[in-house]
Amino acid sequence: MGDKREDAKSMECRRCGVCCTVHQAFVTGEDMERITAYLVINKDEWLREYDDPRWRYSQYRLIRHVNGACAFLRHEDGLAACSIQPVKPKCCQDWRPGPDRKECLEGRKKAAAGYGR
Repeated sequence: MGDKREDAKSMECRRCGVCCTVHQAFVTGEDMERITAYLVINKDEWLREYDDPRWRYSQYRLIRHVNGACAFLRHEDGLAACSIQPVKPKCCQDWRPGPDRKECLEGRKKAAAGYGR
């Protein structure tokens, strides 16, 4: 049997999309190559459409927010969905929901209030 403290820290994603609104995903050069190939666009198109030009401080780039959320966030039947799910940035792949995460708590509150239905 697993450690109850460890089990309590993880949960299945409820697809509320809050994490995609409060955080900006950062992309590496490798992420950008995967995403541009998936979208069939070149680097200049990426920079024009998806890059946040305010971030110029490291080898990472930030995905711009559009209407208060990640440019790739979509909603389908009241659930958040990533339009580049198969190639989403590593930082998004590595993010884990949890009952103690403020983003998940906010998402649960919105769900209880009927948001997205």
